[in-house]
Amino acid sequence: MRRFRVRKAVIGILAAALVTAAAGLLLFRVNRFSLRLELTGDSELTWEYGNPYEEPGVVPRVSGSLLFRNGWVPDVEISSMDTVDETKLGLQTITYRAEYHGMVASASRTVRVLDTQAPVITLHTKPGYTPTSDAPYEEEGYTAWDNRDGDITHRVIRQEQFGYVTYTVLDSSGNPGSAVREIPEYDFTVPELTLLGGTEMTIYAGTRFEDPGAAALDNVDGDISEHILVEGEVTWYKKGSYPLIYSVTDSFGNTSQLQRTVHVVARPRSETVDPGNKVIYLTFDDGPGPYTPALLKVLDSYDVQATFFVVDTGYYDVMRQIVDAGHSIGIHTMTHNYRQIYESEEAYFADILGMQQLIEEQTGVKTWLMRFPGGSSNAVSRFNKGIMTRLTQAVQDAGFHYFDWNVDSNDAGGATKPDTVYHNVINGAGQHNVSVVLQHDIHGYSVEAVEDILVWGYENGYTFLPLEPDSPPMHHGLNN
Repeated sequence: MRRFRVRKAVIGILAAALVTAAAGLLLFRVNRFSLRLELTGDSELTWEYGNPYEEPGVVPRVSGSLLFRNGWVPDVEISSMDTVDETKLGLQTITYRAEYHGMVASASRTVRVLDTQAPVITLHTKPGYTPTSDAPYEEEGYTAWDNRDGDITHRVIRQEQFGYVTYTVLDSSGNPGSAVREIPEYDFTVPELTLLGGTEMTIYAGTRFEDPGAAALDNVDGDISEHILVEGEVTWYKKGSYPLIYSVTDSFGNTSQLQRTVHVVARPRSETVDPGNKVIYLTFDDGPGPYTPALLKVLDSYDVQATFFVVDTGYYDVMRQIVDAGHSIGIHTMTHNYRQIYESEEAYFADILGMQQLIEEQTGVKTWLMRFPGGSSNAVSRFNKGIMTRLTQAVQDAGFHYFDWNVDSNDAGGATKPDTVYHNVINGAGQHNVSVVLQHDIHGYSVEAVEDILVWGYENGYTFLPLEPDSPPMHHGLNN
């Protein structure tokens, strides 16, 4: 019984296999397979003449009519008997063929070879060449080259007009090439250069020279004033005649040049007036300061005017009181920094002119009186050899009147008590008919001595005066 059942099961399995095989064979015959070739890229391509052809390729594919419709890519060899000639214009066809288990497929692609590259015209130049006024432009040369036709210089058409040369050419494919050359012009006309302010100018020494400038107009470039160059320099604090050369060059190298001469002259000087006998000029340096108001009261009580050589101490209200009280005000220095002010003539004039301006701004008086820091005989300026010799002349040419002293109170040295200052002054004044006394109103002990000096002076028949531009000059011997 058991054997019968096993045999029956085996028979059933074999029968099912036979049925499945028959069904599969029937399905294979009904589901027909085919081979096709699919082009990669377009079926019609345009290719540039002379460029190496790059094949896009094809893909073989097998698919069924019922099953496997999307197909698969079999491992087959694609054959083609055709190639693309990149040097031949026109249409060319490439045919592809493949075979797989008796199935055969083919496809074709059309390639159109075109020449679209324009020929290139190269313009030659002659270094340094420019036309002249009596010779027209001469062609400097050119060549034309085409990727297909090669040298086609002989086909170039040249046309010259309106300051330009136009070159055109066509290759055998009808591609145009062109180039344009601007004919180099040459301008022989020099720019028109005009001096503003005249060719001769005169300024007083000590007056900063302000160049009025010049203007330049060119027939081609237009206004080229900004390109004007100036050679030369005016030493405005020193007498002399100084040439300035103005020049300008246009874009063609034409240069115009003019000269201006600036004459630096000394200011007219006042005639010295004899003040008479037994005259004392009291002068005070380095102020104003905290003791100056008290000094002004003493001087006012004796109806005496003195001279104050001031520094920029910041006591501007006191500076105005000095002028309002009728005293003379003069320039001493802005900084009293010897190293700075005696560095150069320019540095000194920057200091003195700055102080002159400050005094005028604060008092309304433009003073021309001055005293050198350390006096004209100072040795502190020796780091700049000869500067005092140059400055003493320069300041006078600039219209300033500098005053030294012949009586020193020594209040900036060893005298630190009113009585010592007093005796130094009266002893010194007693030896001169005209005395210029040096004191410093920044020292209280020196200010305290003034009343006694005034009393002594009046008792001994002296007159006290303020310095003026026409006062007798009191100059030391120079040590530098």
